[in-house]
Amino acid sequence: MPSWEGWSGRAMRPARGSSSSRASWGLAIMSEWRTSAELAGLPGLPGTDRRVRDKALREDWQSRKRAGRGGGQEYHITSLPPETRATLLSRQAIATHVETARTLPARVHVKPDDATTDQLKTAFSRAGLCRAIDRMAAHGDMSITAACRHMAELLSSGKADATLIEMAMEANDRPRDGHVVSARSLIQWHKDFAIFGESALIPGRRKKTLSVPAWSGAFLTRYQIPTSPSVEDAYRLFKADLNGGDAPSIHQVRRFLNKLSPEAREQGRMGARELKNIQPFRRRTFETLMPNDIWTADGHTFDAEIAHPLYPDRVFRPELTTYADIRTRRITGWSVNLAESAMAVLDGLRVGIAAHGIPAVLYVDNGPGYINQAVGGVLDRLGITLSHALPYNSQAKGVVERLNQVWVRLAKRLPTYIGADMDKEAAQRVHKITRQALKAGVQHRAIVGWDAFLSLAADMVAEYNASLHATLKCSPDEALERHISEGWAPATVDPAQLDRLMMPSIARKTLRGEVRLFNRRYAHDELRHHHDDEVLVHYDLRDASRVWVHDLSGRLICEARKDGNASAYMPGSFIADAVERRERQQVKRLADKIETVTGRTVEHIQLAHQHAVTLDGLFSMDMHTLTTAERVHVDTAADALKRLLADTPEFTPPEDSISRYRLWQALGSSAAASEDEAQWFQRYGRTDEKRSMDEFFADPAFTQGLVAR
Repeated sequence: MPSWEGWSGRAMRPARGSSSSRASWGLAIMSEWRTSAELAGLPGLPGTDRRVRDKALREDWQSRKRAGRGGGQEYHITSLPPETRATLLSRQAIATHVETARTLPARVHVKPDDATTDQLKTAFSRAGLCRAIDRMAAHGDMSITAACRHMAELLSSGKADATLIEMAMEANDRPRDGHVVSARSLIQWHKDFAIFGESALIPGRRKKTLSVPAWSGAFLTRYQIPTSPSVEDAYRLFKADLNGGDAPSIHQVRRFLNKLSPEAREQGRMGARELKNIQPFRRRTFETLMPNDIWTADGHTFDAEIAHPLYPDRVFRPELTTYADIRTRRITGWSVNLAESAMAVLDGLRVGIAAHGIPAVLYVDNGPGYINQAVGGVLDRLGITLSHALPYNSQAKGVVERLNQVWVRLAKRLPTYIGADMDKEAAQRVHKITRQALKAGVQHRAIVGWDAFLSLAADMVAEYNASLHATLKCSPDEALERHISEGWAPATVDPAQLDRLMMPSIARKTLRGEVRLFNRRYAHDELRHHHDDEVLVHYDLRDASRVWVHDLSGRLICEARKDGNASAYMPGSFIADAVERRERQQVKRLADKIETVTGRTVEHIQLAHQHAVTLDGLFSMDMHTLTTAERVHVDTAADALKRLLADTPEFTPPEDSISRYRLWQALGSSAAASEDEAQWFQRYGRTDEKRSMDEFFADPAFTQGLVAR
């Protein structure tokens, strides 16, 4: 049967002479008799003292008269149920441990939150052994100390079951000892578990020494600089600074650096902006927003070269300004300009407002395109609140910063891409060939023209808005449509007023009723009164058919149309009559030539644009009756007449350099070229343009994916 010998023996007795030895000893030899009131509610017993007395009477428990005031009966613990005895035994152990712990130095326990996974596994296994010891003591009629010793013997001999052996191996925390655990360790674990719980069984670990060595400052002076030297190089300079003094080894230096946090280690090697890439950040939610609550905008220099709209012999990288709605992640507006400016900002905003309405807040950086009176004045008149992000805080505008990748993807589709991941050899070849073509006055096919680029940019925006967005779980277009279907409607503004306020403009001089912009001519009769005057030409990048001309005070002069003063060189009827007379004379000369050679009369000839064509006696004649020379003359005249009757236009080379080169290739493989085509074929083969095209098309791998103008 269980006894209290384990807790009153020598192993548990406090040291002689301690101030609390008598108190602790008194707890250890506490009476084995309990009253019904003390036993009521314990495991295995009724909840009231009366029912405990009734149970004791029925089962004939060993009892005695209670000494002292009040009287009553006391019952010996040997008569109690096993679960009741185990509970009393455990309580006695806790009371003894607590009283003993008051006289001992406080133990430092590892907090579960500070423990590693291996430490927690070890503590869990130790707790499992402690529970097994409790079961062994309760059901084996032995003390806790005896149960610990018996458990140690079973583990040492290997007679314990596999579960206990596995727990012992994890609980040992010393792999070299395997599953062998001493009785002393088991007793100590059980004490800690009974008093403090499972957290007291977490083993300690040796922590890193966080003291800063005396030489650290001198080394970091060499290491933490913007050039980001290697550890070896910084150590070499640091050691030279000591002039032969005592220096740590490079291994000590590396261990010191490994103790530092990344942020502390990279101080000085990274600027404030770069350090933010390794610092914690705050994610912003947008579920409570509605469309047009917040727009964000940013500028991006395109990563490919395109043709300059003002100077045909130059290429440049345009500046793109992108606007995006935070709620729907939709690109609402965009603009292309020669450089970042207030006009580029206003043009993109104008397009966005015209298509999607007025935003409540515009969240931008501190760039010069946004901090100026022109932009501020327009935003005030439209009721838009301007909010600026902190400097060096691009993370705050993550939505539009990520949207710039849309333009990077577009740039990678062009052969003139000059990003960091472009192949260096291919980039050099593109640069060389395009510059040679520009020098020769030819726009190479690898260079995308201004109008073509605008079309590509519009297609790219439409592609993005229709694509699945990972955050939205749908496309931006679908997100906007969902809000519209739920009753949301944008705040709008009169389009004419919007254009007047925000359309980009450029100063130009008028000349004889015309104004030139982007290599185009625009004309209006009102401009006759402003000859050689400087005017402001407002334009829409997406509509090249017209411009709005204002004087320098902002008053509208006119809406000039592209080629607005162009007309036919002569009236159509006059030209038609002249062409018909020329054709009749050509037919007459050819007929005379046929009559002279063959002696046959061509009685009736009509041109292709007339009702019918009849060459009596020409195409039906017997050619075998003619001599060889006569047949040659007839064939030549007949071919010329056939071309004339078919209304075949005169040969004109294409205007585009690539088309000319391809025509030259086609004529070289064809035997049906006309005399004019053959002559042009010979001339073109000797030009610099042809040699440049040969060099370009000599590399098939390079020409793949080139975008036509």
